[in-house]
Amino acid sequence: MQYSKNLLTDKSKFYSILEKMNNKIKEDKEIKNRSCPHCDSTKVIKYGRVKSNKAQIFYCKKCRRRFVESIGTPFYCSKKSNEVWDKYFENMWIGCTIRQCAKKGEISQNTAFFWRHKILSYYSKFIKRKTLEDEVEILVRTYAQNSKKIKESVVENVNKEIFELKKGERFYFFFTKDNNDNIGFLPFDKYPLVRSTLERNLLNILNEVKKVSIYGNNIIKSYVKRRFKEVSRIAQDSKLFFYERELKTWISGFWGVSFRYITNYLNWFKLYYDNNKEYKNTRQYMYRTIRELILENVI
Repeated sequence: MQYSKNLLTDKSKFYSILEKMNNKIKEDKEIKNRSCPHCDSTKVIKYGRVKSNKAQIFYCKKCRRRFVESIGTPFYCSKKSNEVWDKYFENMWIGCTIRQCAKKGEISQNTAFFWRHKILSYYSKFIKRKTLEDEVEILVRTYAQNSKKIKESVVENVNKEIFELKKGERFYFFFTKDNNDNIGFLPFDKYPLVRSTLERNLLNILNEVKKVSIYGNNIIKSYVKRRFKEVSRIAQDSKLFFYERELKTWISGFWGVSFRYITNYLNWFKLYYDNNKEYKNTRQYMYRTIRELILENVI
């Protein structure tokens, strides 16, 4: 289970921590051939080692470019040891704050923040949108852009269109569940909705779907009804409502999440959920739960 362009061998100092990270991904990823990260050619040969950290260098015969074995992984260009990364990942996975991860790993807070999103961006390469078929449940939700950095607040919708949102603008996200109880999310479109793009985006998602249950936006629901004869509301006991409620509880345990990182956090929660709902053991989830109990005067 490794990224297809990752060339780490068991002799690499980062191999053990990468293996631990990849074990969190439930989808099987097999590599049959080592490939160049620049041109995907399999004509790759070893080309010496880096003097400072003994990392393996590779050379591609097709594009004639050299690259280090850690390219495509969170450890690329990192000078820290495997032990530091291992300790950091363990603390990050159980929900330690940026400050706690920095203190325990003896690194700066900026480095701890940067590493968190390097790891989450690495995971995002594996979590791909699955084609929806047969019966599907869709929960529509919006997230507001809350960052001043417009150029970095970029989101890609289901038709690969790129949007740069200004502060205060909103974007629709779909949480979906198929017949096999697989739950996922996908960025849909910018608010307000435009008729032409709305129909095109829905066609992209629901092209192979026969029955839809939807909740969260009447405009989208009306357009779905034009395509399907039978459109119902999601049942109250649906796992999709439970998933969203738990996601809200978990994500509100952070001390603020910027919109430009929202997809990273949604992918992170999905990993927890797929790993036997391990989000319940994180600091974020327990912090929010305890706070709610205090407000309700239960404890």
